[in-house]
Amino acid sequence: MKLQTPNWTKDAIIYQIFPDRFFNGNKNNDPKNTVCWNSEPTRDNFFGGDLEGIKLKLDYLQDIGINCIYLTPIFEASSNHKYDTKNYYKIDPAFGDEKIFKDLVQDIHERGMKIILDGVFNHCGLDHPFFVDASTRGNDSEYWDWFWINDVPIKEKPEPNYRCFAGYSKMPEWNLQNTHVQEYLLDVVKYWIKEADIDGWRLDTVEYLEPTFVKKIREESKKIKPDAFVLGEILHLGTSWFKGECLDGAMNYRLWDYSVSFFAKNEMNARTFADKIYVLRASYLDWANYSMYNLPDSHDRPRIMTLCDGDKRKVKLLFGFLFSYIGIPVLYYGDEIGMTGENDPDCRRSMIWETEKQDKGLFEYIKKLIQLRKNSKALKMGKYKLLFSDESIFAFERECGEEKIEVYINNSEKEKIIPLETKIAEIFINENCEVKNKKISLGDYGILICSKKR
Repeated sequence: MKLQTPNWTKDAIIYQIFPDRFFNGNKNNDPKNTVCWNSEPTRDNFFGGDLEGIKLKLDYLQDIGINCIYLTPIFEASSNHKYDTKNYYKIDPAFGDEKIFKDLVQDIHERGMKIILDGVFNHCGLDHPFFVDASTRGNDSEYWDWFWINDVPIKEKPEPNYRCFAGYSKMPEWNLQNTHVQEYLLDVVKYWIKEADIDGWRLDTVEYLEPTFVKKIREESKKIKPDAFVLGEILHLGTSWFKGECLDGAMNYRLWDYSVSFFAKNEMNARTFADKIYVLRASYLDWANYSMYNLPDSHDRPRIMTLCDGDKRKVKLLFGFLFSYIGIPVLYYGDEIGMTGENDPDCRRSMIWETEKQDKGLFEYIKKLIQLRKNSKALKMGKYKLLFSDESIFAFERECGEEKIEVYINNSEKEKIIPLETKIAEIFINENCEVKNKKISLGDYGILICSKKR
């Protein structure tokens, strides 16, 4: 049976939430060391965000146009980020419980939205009971060969004497060559699809996982829910994961690298940018390009507003590109209101809910982009064609059937003039541009998204 990428991903607008930092809906479950909202984030402090907080803000997300939520880990763990899992079958008490989570999923589905969870299956936390047993009892533990422990007692310093993710001592790695480990983690995958009706998984650190195991995750997910979406975190080129039918989509960090270099840093010209994204598209199977997770930033990267040195014009160009390009456009919570932040932990600030502190102009611009995307088959599933590129001008076309949309971007401080061969039928996005006398005048960091008469 050939496994199909779910059709709903072509319509998806994904919103990534770091639960502890989004909204505090129930102060009764706050950890003891919870700090005041809007405090400076550290790698250790807690803000009290939870699942009830997300549920209370679904109206807000729906108003923007979001139709899929991706949550970073929500299972029991000692950290604020929860990538050090203690219990895969238990919602972290600081976030709520299984009933609250099921209620959240039901509310999301009733709104016609989807939800995917973070699956951290390369490693767990030091306090996971299986690792505790193995590291305490050594060879006498039934879980001894579930991990890669050199000897006991375990030592974290100066270097761990057990394998751990990227050398982080708090995250011991599973031995995925052990079939019992795979069966245990696959049961977790199936449990949350069956019990809570989630719509898929974002697999953490896919490049560290056994490819056969990743393929099993996709297969088992779709046996239960044929339109489940299995997305992988891939920092580099991920061609083999799609040729091997291991994933439905991937976090497009290669595109992120190019976009930051072009839009935020002006480190490459438009011609180079066009060439690089061509090679990137050509490196993937056609269907895979349409299910790539195209991110502006994340909990692991500086905020795009910060990368653009606070220049909203550049931020608008980048979002204009992401929402009109092939693949799934993504917002990391707070991007829509201009939140800033340097590298982790600064990019994990608490969400700004005071309206007077939000960038309403950017908010309305992104809402407009989302509505345009939702209403356009060309932008969701149309073919891509480069129209023009030079030092600063980047123009491309998306076409599906009778619909044709063209995007003109001027990534410079100088006005640029582009002649028109055919008249513009309708202008959707017009930022610092003017159309007259069969010409487009693109002002500094201007963007025009329009349809053309045939």
